Amino acid sequence: MPALMLSRSQKNLALSVLVLIVVTMLGLLTAALLLAGQQANQLAAPNLHGELWRAYQTTREMELTLKAARQYQQGEISGDDLVVRIQVLRSSTRMLQDSRMFSALPLPRPRADEALARIISLSSTWNKQAHFADEQAAQRLAIQINRDMAPLIKPMHEVMIASNISLANKLDHDRQLLYKSFRYIGWALIGLLIGSTLLVARLIYNYRQARQLSNRLSELNHTLEDRVAMRTLELSEEQRVLNQILQASPSDVAFFSADGDEVYFISEGLQSSLLSPSSTFEYAQFFADPADAERFHANLINDNQVDDLEALLRGPSAPYYAVISGRVLEHKGRPAHLIWCYDISMRKQMEESLLALANTDALTGLDNRHSFWRKGEALLHYTRRIEQHCVALMLDIDHFKQINDQYGHQAGDLALQKVASELQLGVRENDILGRIGGEEFVVLLPHISTEQALPIAERLRSNVEALHLPLGNGQYHSLTLSIGLASMLTHESLDQLLNRADMALYEAKAAGRNRISICPAPSLKQTQPLSVD
Repeated sequence: MPALMLSRSQKNLALSVLVLIVVTMLGLLTAALLLAGQQANQLAAPNLHGELWRAYQTTREMELTLKAARQYQQGEISGDDLVVRIQVLRSSTRMLQDSRMFSALPLPRPRADEALARIISLSSTWNKQAHFADEQAAQRLAIQINRDMAPLIKPMHEVMIASNISLANKLDHDRQLLYKSFRYIGWALIGLLIGSTLLVARLIYNYRQARQLSNRLSELNHTLEDRVAMRTLELSEEQRVLNQILQASPSDVAFFSADGDEVYFISEGLQSSLLSPSSTFEYAQFFADPADAERFHANLINDNQVDDLEALLRGPSAPYYAVISGRVLEHKGRPAHLIWCYDISMRKQMEESLLALANTDALTGLDNRHSFWRKGEALLHYTRRIEQHCVALMLDIDHFKQINDQYGHQAGDLALQKVASELQLGVRENDILGRIGGEEFVVLLPHISTEQALPIAERLRSNVEALHLPLGNGQYHSLTLSIGLASMLTHESLDQLLNRADMALYEAKAAGRNRISICPAPSLKQTQPLSVD
């Protein structure tokens, strides 16, 4: 009897140890699930894009404050309105103080840091100096804002670009952490499965040992059969768990043999992207560009892994950009490829939008000064290399200030848009057209001489002259254009060429406006521009 009691105690102790192992694995699984949930909540946080939104809001408030300062100087608003505008700007910049909006940048961007620090400092100073019912202080502030704010508008675009890049990098980092959490969950599930299997095996073993002591040989035979069946079940269960883990991954996943003749797992998103449903996998059906498919496959074979390759993949309806990674593994005794990817189309669209914002004039849709200068220098370099002519036209809307003063800035903006549209219709496809400031436009006409450029300039002038600016109540205002024309000289820079075109423009203005003035080459006896009515 004591021997029997001792045997039962040992069995109970073994059973308790197994239960403790299962409970421990359940605790580890719960902790891993909580960690994954926290990281998922962090990715879904409503304030994830807060700093990027504040950067956009600050840029917008800068433009409104600069506009308010100019309106105050023109007597359109009161000093108290300007003070309110300054206080709103300060409230926007205060939210950017001590922020870590650039913490995830791969490289420092000193221009963005300097621009952000500068506008925070200026807004704080102006806010301290701004007082209601103090017109003298408002006048001083309007002068300071006009002087110091305008140069900061363009650098703030660098702040927004840096904020977008930092946000994209942070999202990539958080996705990688989430992927690691799922891996931990997978290991916890495997451990739980093993612990549960051992517990069941121990219970079955104890039960059979107590029931079948009379026939040990039969017991051994049955135990062997049961273990074979259990191992088969375990293998199928492991495959099911693996499929569940891969299916739960936030990325699209494919797992297949190295030669592609057997697919172990493929997510629904990738399955719908393939050209046709199949039990095999081909990289050429996965990538939109065959060259990308060959490059990815070669790198995976040579290095056994590929990390974060950006490429264009086939989609259910259209190709999309994605970041793709891959590993060479072993499965069922054979080499296998595991690849995963996630869609970055939204990030690509944001990058393209930021690039367009940096190179386009927001009001007219034309190239801004920076973009025009970059394209113009490249064009002059090309025309000099092939020994071709190039003509510059400097264009200015006549009496534009009177339009703004008499009819308001909304009428002035409409005039700029209508003139820009006519200029776009009037130039050739390979000409470069841009708005370089205020009511001034500039056109570069490659591969033509002064004589050939004159009809184009005259067409632009006459088209604008035919425009009628609607003012409401059935009233219209006519528009005219003064044009300065200069032909490129040998070894002349873009700045020098535009300066001569600008001289001709001033001559056209002085001669009565609504005309074309030609700036002759300095080597000619006639040094003053020639006017063409």
